[in-house]
Amino acid sequence: MERIELTDGSDRLMPGLLPAGIDLEAVLRDGDERELNATWNTYFEREFCRRADARSDGDPVFGHVLAGLAPVTAVQALEANRRLVELMTGRRWVVMRDAREAGASWAEIGAALGMSRQAAHEWYQRKIELQEQRVPEFHDTARSRAVLEPDHDAE
Repeated sequence: MERIELTDGSDRLMPGLLPAGIDLEAVLRDGDERELNATWNTYFEREFCRRADARSDGDPVFGHVLAGLAPVTAVQALEANRRLVELMTGRRWVVMRDAREAGASWAEIGAALGMSRQAAHEWYQRKIELQEQRVPEFHDTARSRAVLEPDHDAE
């Protein structure tokens, strides 16, 4: 998919949102983190403007904003959210490996992720096992497994 130009702050539109005329189905199907996050944020900007206009006395103040942004529905925003979370958690194991290589303990990694040391260790192990099964030709098994060693202070 070709990189989508998001709003840039001109035309009194907040920057980083999906402009009107965008193929929302293509964004939801093929979008990257930037575009999926823009979809999520566009929904909230449109809802804020719609609700503000509903409370105004007659003349819609935010009509230009609503006209300039893609008409993201609540269901589309939820789909963008789901895909965004999948993309981000799908690569979490790489950053966990990098943190371990940089000297972080499993307790520190777990705390950063809102889970226990053991849960972080087990989550990472499951994810690298999936990499080994699904894409062994692209996965550095030795490097990924090297950081599985328990923390010296946790033994």
